[in-house]
Amino acid sequence: MMPDIQLSLLAEDAPEPDFHGRRIPKEQIDFNLVKTWLLNCLLWHGAECEKPVTENLSPPWDIPDIRLIDVEQMCLVKMAKGCQYVTLSYVWGSIPTLMATRENIMELEKPGKLQRLASEVPNTIRDAIDVTAKIGQRFLWVDRLCIVQDDEAHLHAHIWNMERIYGDSVLLIIAAGGDNAESGLLGVRPGTRDCQQTILPIKSTLRLVTTQVLEVLRGSTTYEHRAWTLQEEFFARRKLIFVGGQVFFECREARWQEDVVLENPMMRTKDRGWGRLLPPAEGLSVFLTYSQIVHNYTSRRLTWELDILDAFAGISNYWAEKFGATMKYGLPNAAFDWALLWEPQEPLSNRELGASTFPSWSWAGWKGCVSIHPPTNDSSLSPRGMQQWLTHHTWIVWYQWSASLNALLWDVIRERKNKHWRERAHIGYRCTNSVDPFGRSSHRFVIDGKSQEEMSWSLRGPDALDDPGFESSQMAVSGQLLLFWTVSARFCVGQLSKQEQSRHKVGAFAVLDRRGVASGYVIPDRGILAVLPAVLENNNKVELILLSDSSSTSMTDKQYDKAVENAEAQEEPPTERNTMVIIDSGPQIEDAETWNLYHVMLIEWRDQVAVRKGIGKIYKRAIQYALDPGPDEALARIENTVRHE
Repeated sequence: MMPDIQLSLLAEDAPEPDFHGRRIPKEQIDFNLVKTWLLNCLLWHGAECEKPVTENLSPPWDIPDIRLIDVEQMCLVKMAKGCQYVTLSYVWGSIPTLMATRENIMELEKPGKLQRLASEVPNTIRDAIDVTAKIGQRFLWVDRLCIVQDDEAHLHAHIWNMERIYGDSVLLIIAAGGDNAESGLLGVRPGTRDCQQTILPIKSTLRLVTTQVLEVLRGSTTYEHRAWTLQEEFFARRKLIFVGGQVFFECREARWQEDVVLENPMMRTKDRGWGRLLPPAEGLSVFLTYSQIVHNYTSRRLTWELDILDAFAGISNYWAEKFGATMKYGLPNAAFDWALLWEPQEPLSNRELGASTFPSWSWAGWKGCVSIHPPTNDSSLSPRGMQQWLTHHTWIVWYQWSASLNALLWDVIRERKNKHWRERAHIGYRCTNSVDPFGRSSHRFVIDGKSQEEMSWSLRGPDALDDPGFESSQMAVSGQLLLFWTVSARFCVGQLSKQEQSRHKVGAFAVLDRRGVASGYVIPDRGILAVLPAVLENNNKVELILLSDSSSTSMTDKQYDKAVENAEAQEEPPTERNTMVIIDSGPQIEDAETWNLYHVMLIEWRDQVAVRKGIGKIYKRAIQYALDPGPDEALARIENTVRHE
């Protein structure tokens, strides 16, 4: 556990000042020190901190009508080619203050206008203007004033280019300590901060001083839990963080702060175990870092739930380039079978969006924290390992519904037009063959004399949904609805033992076959208590669809054999009961990896459309013991889709 404060020898009393505590000015920040930080980064770190992570994208000055605040003329100006500028990341809050609109945008471009409207400019933005000037920069980008807030086209063009705007700025000012735009940056104006440093005398020439810990100061702030701020910080090359009455400087190579002498060219962030979530260097797993980003993002809050993808837009564009793919409601289509396996880390709830919807198969359709785990025991999520799994252990041919022609979710011909195709050749689905458009080695199932290939390709045309009772109005938004063939089967659910339950962040059900054998688990997205009444009403029966192969050291064939023995010893089959059954599958056994499991999705039918209700794993051998009518007969109904409620 990280301490709230630390004690350090006062630098004045140390033989060498490096890494010791420093007195800080009580009334105001020393901006000469801040300028030194910026200069040191430029001189010491070079390309490591200078190169934007978005260098493969077009520059921000190509964005139509992009503006900056000129802190010398105190007005808005159009961004010039090659312009160097600072950005601001802060919490808006609900206090109404000055913003750019179609009505006032021309006025805000008149020199001196922001000075004349100083009383209407929120404190945080005014302080950011002062900081920009004090560190020798001329231009500042702030969303509230640089985006025309009531112009939908202008707003959309900027929101979907945030990675370019924040990624190309020389420095990001972070107002981490404020709850709204009026909070200000403490220490910028004289008398706005009162830093309490405790100095403890050990002897006449030896004193200790308290110093602050950035992670502790940030941990409980509104800023840290706001969804919009994640992508703003994600792309920053350098950050000037105002929190707890102090200022901290952070770049890719170092962290410096007012109350500790850390300005040493040999000191690196990674050497001290510091560093926040930064874009991955080439060669690191894009899958691992993407999963970390999704977990972080979904744990944060939005004022307007409709913003779930807009606040992720810059990150989505960045990952589209890294994956060499297209993002589908936040999921990369280059590895869709994996991205679909996200698990809730807390009970989720459907996003309240009025007339707008997001698909239930995407984490964007739910409110709450989720994680995407490795599909196998390979915890590294290496690109090569992922590609092997996608090629040999997945089988679903995914289509997106359209009123005219159902399109392949992954279209190898279309994706080859991506300029990064060759350098991304090791990521995700990268080839095609006569058997499978996703490049799989073979199809997996033959049902009623039809191969999965024949069934999958039958979904391509507009007549794929030929059920006369199916209303096209149910598919109002193209791209939300998935069409695919796979195996569907019914099972009963019971209660997991405490030992098994402890392996899951949220509650999970045991999956029971018709013999009462513990055959896997399923995690309801909304939590056990939310779905329990419906489960009991349906006599503990649920429907699962098979998604892909899986393996686990905690679910082995030895454990399954033991579960079979336990079930055979019972006098009454659990499937006939209306009460929950306690199941204990035994201790965790570390076995070699085998593909003895299926990833499964818990679904529920609503107006002939299947809705995702949870995710889990079952033993492959359990499929033959599914409840009547068995997996074969249930298959024909899965040609529909998975959609938001």
